[in-house]
Amino acid sequence: MNKLIFDPVKPVVETKFGKLRGVTYGDVNIFMGVKYANAKRFHMPTEQESWDGVKNAYTYGPVAPLMLPATPPPYYRGLHMLQKHGEDCQNLNIWAPKTKTGEKKPVFVWIHGGGYFAGNALEEYSFDGFNMAHNSDVVFVSINHRLNILAHLNLAEYGDEFKNSVNVGIADLVAALKWVHENIAAFGGDPENVTICGHSGGGGKVQCLYQIEEAAPYFQRGIVLSGSMSNEMTDTQEVSRKAAKVILDELGITKENIDKIYDISYEELTNAYKKVVRKLSESGIGVKWSPVKDDYFKGFPLDVGFMPWSIDKPLIFGSTIGEFLVGQVPVEQREQMDENARFACVKERYGENADKLIDLFKKAYPTHDIMDLTCMDTMVRIPTLDTALLHSKNGKNNTYIFIAAYNAPEDDWIPLWHGGDVCYILQNEDRVYVLNEAIYGQKLADIFSTMTVNFVKTGDPNTEYLPKWEPVSYEHPYTMVIDRECACLENHDKELTALLEQLVPKFELDFSRMFG
Repeated sequence: MNKLIFDPVKPVVETKFGKLRGVTYGDVNIFMGVKYANAKRFHMPTEQESWDGVKNAYTYGPVAPLMLPATPPPYYRGLHMLQKHGEDCQNLNIWAPKTKTGEKKPVFVWIHGGGYFAGNALEEYSFDGFNMAHNSDVVFVSINHRLNILAHLNLAEYGDEFKNSVNVGIADLVAALKWVHENIAAFGGDPENVTICGHSGGGGKVQCLYQIEEAAPYFQRGIVLSGSMSNEMTDTQEVSRKAAKVILDELGITKENIDKIYDISYEELTNAYKKVVRKLSESGIGVKWSPVKDDYFKGFPLDVGFMPWSIDKPLIFGSTIGEFLVGQVPVEQREQMDENARFACVKERYGENADKLIDLFKKAYPTHDIMDLTCMDTMVRIPTLDTALLHSKNGKNNTYIFIAAYNAPEDDWIPLWHGGDVCYILQNEDRVYVLNEAIYGQKLADIFSTMTVNFVKTGDPNTEYLPKWEPVSYEHPYTMVIDRECACLENHDKELTALLEQLVPKFELDFSRMFG
């Protein structure tokens, strides 16, 4: 058995800006905290300066500061990594298989979730890129970038230098992709074979990058994991400008003394927002700290369609059956229920619609416990299908949808939650113990890892572990249902989700409750 060990001989690569020294573990060279841009507060990122000598890339760089402390939801099964925070967070991490001179390996770029206001590139242990690099001969890159008030405060009315301040967070991602395009060959990666992938807010960011013309040359395909959501989750120009004015008024900052915005601390900025968030909410201004449509970012696909410069790039869209588990009956209660009590619970929950919902659910998911109906997702599933169908209008047969419908053996067989598929996709299922069970956990690991790597290398996610995966179209809206048994089905849950959406409690991103 060959053990993976640390190599004391450290790799050195020559980038556009200077030399970097990383570390080697087994057959993978790792470079951590690599700076990809400079960025003045609320300004667009700019190219960094060159340096002499060799810079060490042994440790992870700072991540964007947060407005709220990280609070994992109750369904969460991962582990968080402690990271240092700082505004100088434009850095990325690289896991690159050792290569022979001239080799060009496909590149996988990971974009973290957390909406547009939280998270970081190594928020979870399962975000580590070693296994994909080691097992699949893929160069893995993960990105940190500006978030929340630093990324999306709309100061356009305070001077031309701030005209893009509302979108500098995603502009950081564009700068990172440009860095990858210009430098990844030095690490053995192919700059003409780059796949961008993100979960939740990261999936939303993937869609943003499809809508920014400057980003188009820097990637060839994308994967959106639980990242298609309704327009209620994003901001408008009007809302973002009004919110910025109320916050700056609280700080005593006007157009005449706008330079003060550089001197106040991050804590002062966020405290000012916390003081006015209730006032904003009461006046109908519910800022979400998201990208906003403007000349730079053309808007989300569900609003404006896909832009011509990227619409032909292949896309996979995915969601999970449980997502946020809204409405889930507490496990202590479920474990005491026999089959009759479970049906009674569903009928009490949905009243006159219960019998129809139960019938539709049994047809869509015949092997599932009826209690899964109480927390089945529609918030992500419906816009996922809608966005994928929009993309399929390119006529290239290169748009694919899956739903991860697996139930994990914990908490009375918990339906797969928001992000539950990520550890399989990144080949780190051993970091989320409940998802690494011997039979079906391993089956899902084979499915998700091979479909991802096949797509990264060729643009086609089909794998020996799945039945034939057909691309989606308006004529044939296929979804690959990934469960203990898998099937590629047309409209298998359309009627079910349409009815359920009218009845389930809505997930709301309400900062006034968080800060108020």
